[in-house]
Amino acid sequence: MSVEGKIIPEPDGAEDANVTPARLTRRHLLMGGALLAVSGLALARTPKPRYPSLSDKKFEALFPKSFGDWRTAPVSELVLPPESELANKLYQHILTRTYVNSGGTAIMFLAAYNSVQLNNVQLHRPEICYYASGFSIDVSKPYDIPIGPNEVVAARAVRASQGSRYENIVYWTRIGDEMPQSWAAQRLSMTKANLEGYLADGLLLRMSVINPDMNDATAQMTSFIKDMLHHTGPETHRLMIGTDKV
Repeated sequence: MSVEGKIIPEPDGAEDANVTPARLTRRHLLMGGALLAVSGLALARTPKPRYPSLSDKKFEALFPKSFGDWRTAPVSELVLPPESELANKLYQHILTRTYVNSGGTAIMFLAAYNSVQLNNVQLHRPEICYYASGFSIDVSKPYDIPIGPNEVVAARAVRASQGSRYENIVYWTRIGDEMPQSWAAQRLSMTKANLEGYLADGLLLRMSVINPDMNDATAQMTSFIKDMLHHTGPETHRLMIGTDKV
């Protein structure tokens, strides 16, 4: 109310009397129910971790320090992932060893693992690490490692060079239950796991030999990994290749 230019407060309830109260209609109830259902579905479909974290001691114990004709040596020339905050997030565990046999063949071995793979935290393929360390990547191709009558490990064979050093690499990545042989396939494996409702774990297993003969080095690494699988148990097999049927 206004008298001679002054504003006078209305009596209690006078303003409310002039406002039409909002009514809760059936349409509002249906819309609210739909929003709650969508929220609940989104929560239910949020991917959950499937694989438990491993302790450093447990992870290391899964890979024997000696087996067959192979023994660990105290020296290593492994090319490691670049040091950075992101690299530190990529892996919960990185195990590096050099194995030597009675014939003098030395195989540099790396196993890197994370129990959860996310879009911004996923395995880096060795081609990236070697290139970042100053190597040129001369060859990178799919390579299937036969481990049984009807079983193969879907790996890659890579040749990297730096000056007079020729390093031959055989590696694979395991994402959940799958063994993607390319970066695109790796992303697809993660997406499939998420659609199935879980966050995949990820393992990078890499071997390398310094040898000018790529075919000879690849054969040495193939024999080495088959021997390791032969001398380890189901738990190690599941971690390495996603199955214990070896």
